[in-house]
Amino acid sequence: MPGTFDHAQAPGGWWGRWSAERTTRDLARDLEGGARPGLLFVHLGEPDFAGHLVGWGSGSYARAVRRADAAVAAVLGAADRAFGRGAYTVILTADHGGHGRNHGSADPRDRTIPWIAWGDGVAPGGPLPAGIRTMDTAATALWLLGLGVPAAWSGRPVLAAFEWTAAPDAAP
Repeated sequence: MPGTFDHAQAPGGWWGRWSAERTTRDLARDLEGGARPGLLFVHLGEPDFAGHLVGWGSGSYARAVRRADAAVAAVLGAADRAFGRGAYTVILTADHGGHGRNHGSADPRDRTIPWIAWGDGVAPGGPLPAGIRTMDTAATALWLLGLGVPAAWSGRPVLAAFEWTAAPDAAP
């Protein structure tokens, strides 16, 4: 919707990147400065970069995943301080899987991604149904914001992750 976008920040170019530490430091600064977005998208690119450069499952990839894990902890800490512990909803996922130094094939390692929901309104315990796809994340975010999912989209909200099945009230 026009006039509803708060802030964007990203490195330039196809291979432009910066560290997870910078991403989380900048995010914490914004939240400590009073930013209260209704939706916050944070991309931590180290695992993807290491997967393409050296290979998924490599030592470099494992170190990148540990850096991303520490960054997720920092993001959650900043969100706790800004919104109150657990007073928000988190979806943690990846843009794709991979094998070797590649992805994009029918190989299950390329198509399988983590998909974790936590926080306000999330149903406790238990695994989610198989078959969650990357495009389901955007559909779920729209649903959480109380917005309609375009009929032409392939993605569908992952309703099984939540305590309620009706869309929450639309964001102000």
